[in-house]
Amino acid sequence: MPVLPLPFPPTFPSPCADHGRAAFPECLGALLALLNGITRVDWTAAGVGAGRPVPSGGGTYPAEVYTATASGLCHYLPAAHALELLSPADLRDDLARALDRPPLEQPESVLLITSRLDANLARYGLFGHRLQALDTGVLTGQALTLLESAGAAPTAHARFAEEELGRLLGLDSAAERVHAVVTARTPGAITPGAPLLRRRTARSGFEPLPVPSAALRAVLSEAARPVPLDHAAPADCDLCVVAQRVTGLEAGCYRYDPRTGRLVPVTGDLTPRDLFPPGGPGELAGFEAACAVLVTGDYEAGYPGHGDHWYRMLNLRAGVIGQRIGLAAARTGLGAGLRCDVDIAAADTVLSTRPDRTTLLAVLLGPERGSGTPACHLLGREGPL
Repeated sequence: MPVLPLPFPPTFPSPCADHGRAAFPECLGALLALLNGITRVDWTAAGVGAGRPVPSGGGTYPAEVYTATASGLCHYLPAAHALELLSPADLRDDLARALDRPPLEQPESVLLITSRLDANLARYGLFGHRLQALDTGVLTGQALTLLESAGAAPTAHARFAEEELGRLLGLDSAAERVHAVVTARTPGAITPGAPLLRRRTARSGFEPLPVPSAALRAVLSEAARPVPLDHAAPADCDLCVVAQRVTGLEAGCYRYDPRTGRLVPVTGDLTPRDLFPPGGPGELAGFEAACAVLVTGDYEAGYPGHGDHWYRMLNLRAGVIGQRIGLAAARTGLGAGLRCDVDIAAADTVLSTRPDRTTLLAVLLGPERGSGTPACHLLGREGPL
């Protein structure tokens, strides 16, 4: 299949997509690089690795990104920063018809996020399916962030004819499946700010220092914004905080009220380390972190209307929220680490969750130790956002 190289490193601000066909590859290339590209080189104790703009459970990165525009259907190749042309035909209308709630007007672009089923199942077993759904959600959240900032009014779709979309993409359903679709209008310039370029997992750990409560509340406020999805959740995700070193906040567990911005006390004498199995890496990270933000959800509420598909839909939503927490933390100068190795039973007990709710994801926050993991950033200069 033809491979179409994209300009690298992308220019920021990118040319607007409506400035003609000459500007379109640069705009699309900037979007894809910040979505799932290779954006830096990291030096860690394990060696040199390629860094991406979003985290992935276990660093497996099972997701793939496909893009459909008037110029055709393509598969994004992160390592080469290039597009693999699957079809020169304009398939946007065909793809939109497979959506449960298609946009009223033909979208300028359609992003399809898939997951390779064998990417992490050998390592994690059945738990890998949940990690794949969370990874898809994080990537969907990144797409929404980029397209919203460019004024493209994006919508994320989790309800669609999966087999039909797979057929249009030419996927083997036993190996790769569509998990999410993002439709958008014509984007303006892609102008990433320092927080988006700086966001990364706090691999070097946290300094055991307090963080301002105002910074925590700013993170929670951003995470609680409505998610532009194609369906209304029968029961939305809740945010909880287990505080350890937060200025002006007693140690303990709190539930965040998005209507008032208040942190409602649940229980005391608990720390983030209590959320993880004893002796594991999560316990050490929890000991160092200033606090943990937990995303909880209701599996039972969605089964009557969505069936087994609700499992993926709920974890996708949690992944979107996790992406927002990580980016909002970067805006406040905090390090963040998304973790899925939570002791679910222990966390639910700590949070005093209702019987129908459970913990989906934990994000540890705090000042990153030292200057963080050494890295060489590969993208262009930062914009004002």
